[in-house]
Amino acid sequence: MDVKSLKELTQKYTAEELYKFADEFESTGIAPVKTQEDDGDQMSDYLQAAELRTLIDQGMNMNEALREFSKRVRGVLA
Repeated sequence: MDVKSLKELTQKYTAEELYKFADEFESTGIAPVKTQEDDGDQMSDYLQAAELRTLIDQGMNMNEALREFSKRVRGVLA
């Protein structure tokens, strides 16, 4: 998780835009906004930023949203 890229994406784009980026990237293979060289990391950035943006839109600040999202990821990996 590249926090710098995620912060940039969540500050500049809505969750809907980020999901559209992911859809476009999946269908065309061209990243609308490039954050990573690796395709898997690029897709992860879009989807993670969209989830973070959703949490921010629900009233969390960036640090709270990152903690909540990280907690959810750890729960899946455990």
